[in-house]
Amino acid sequence: MRPLSARNPRVNTLARLARRREDRADQRALLVEGPVLLATALDAGAEVVDVYVHDDALDRPAVAAVLARLDPAVVPWVVPSGTLERVGDVRTSQGVISVIRQRDAPWPSPAATSFVLVLAEVADPGNAGTLIRAAAAAGAGAVVLAGGVDPTNLKVVRASAGALFGIDVVTAPTPVDALARLSTAGYRIVGTVVRDGQPHDEADLTGPVALVVGNEAHGLGPEVVAVLDRAITIPMAGPTESLNVAMAGTIVCFEVLRQRRHRPV
Repeated sequence: MRPLSARNPRVNTLARLARRREDRADQRALLVEGPVLLATALDAGAEVVDVYVHDDALDRPAVAAVLARLDPAVVPWVVPSGTLERVGDVRTSQGVISVIRQRDAPWPSPAATSFVLVLAEVADPGNAGTLIRAAAAAGAGAVVLAGGVDPTNLKVVRASAGALFGIDVVTAPTPVDALARLSTAGYRIVGTVVRDGQPHDEADLTGPVALVVGNEAHGLGPEVVAVLDRAITIPMAGPTESLNVAMAGTIVCFEVLRQRRHRPV
């Protein structure tokens, strides 16, 4: 263990990583909060660069257990209690923040995965993380974030509950760019719309498919709808006009899984 003052420049660097997308991109870094997510990252074979731990958290069973799993070359930095609250975005820290090396994920191809989820201008980090988690649970091999939120945002990592480490996550500048590339690769492009689409449980979602969900406020833009191979809608019996994007995306992801359990892919 290496003691570190709360005023040490390393702590300032860590805070910049938490707050600045550009710094995370430059250093190819992800920040992971808490012992559970660190354990999940280790399970997935992620490369741990640095670990910062509160001095009063060292004896907590979950913290001690995950620290014992670190490569001997990774020696944790011990900081005074309260330091990490000023680094992350939560009021009460779990006592550990880790810096993980970002993995270079390949662009999806049907030979590698037949199911891709595309987040088209999804803006809320919690929604993005939840959708990454749902996609992984439903058997998707990749998630494409086309515009919208940064997948390295701490809230995205937290909401993904570690799924981010077990699925390929790539980015594209715009949804149209992403869909053109996926279509050329051989995926059918299927997008969710609030109304007038084919019922999601009647559409064929087997074979190579890229499922597209849109922005929380505006859904899929007209330029995206124009390039869809099929538009689908979740039928609703009640008066609710639409579902939250994370809820809708989860429903359709698991419809993909349901169909693939009963039909040839």
